[in-house]
Amino acid sequence: MPKILTEAEIACFRNRLCDLALEAFAKHGVEGITLRGLAAEVGCSRTTPYRYFKNKADILAALRQREFERMAVALEATEKLETDPFKRLTLLASRYLKFAIERPDAYRVMYEVDQQDSQRYPDLMVQIIRSGKPIRNLVVEAVKSGAMKGDPVNIGYMLWAGLHGLISLNLSHMLGPERQVEVLAKEMVETLLRAISQDAITL
Repeated sequence: MPKILTEAEIACFRNRLCDLALEAFAKHGVEGITLRGLAAEVGCSRTTPYRYFKNKADILAALRQREFERMAVALEATEKLETDPFKRLTLLASRYLKFAIERPDAYRVMYEVDQQDSQRYPDLMVQIIRSGKPIRNLVVEAVKSGAMKGDPVNIGYMLWAGLHGLISLNLSHMLGPERQVEVLAKEMVETLLRAISQDAITL
């Protein structure tokens, strides 16, 4: 009679498969992820992973959900550390950058994998939206209070696009040794904050 696994045991095994899927992605991209390959890595029967994930899309969604959740937790923690909107936005950008630098393969699987059927995974979508809320909410609050000026949605996208662009260049080794991504990110955020601050000069 097969052993009845607890919810904790199931979650642990799913997480282990996600770890192995991320390693496979780092080495060979999306094509390197197969459920049979993961079974061989973990040392179980070829059919065992299919009890936890239906196919490659399922495990990619679970992996991306986990990483977006980790990013969200890291960004949400800044709310308790800083109340000044400008300092908090700088801290948020720093945390975002830190996550990408420390977990480059996770960052790639989050943003480089194009899952056309992502709407089929509501838990994934929840975490994607959650990860963007700390910056979006802060900008909305700052604009409402008058500390910043401009469209909060546009401001959020500009900040995100700037950070993502720097991270992408860094992960592709395109910045060169004479440029540090942390320094560039700090200067970019400071420049944007000067442009959207209440005291900025309108041209």
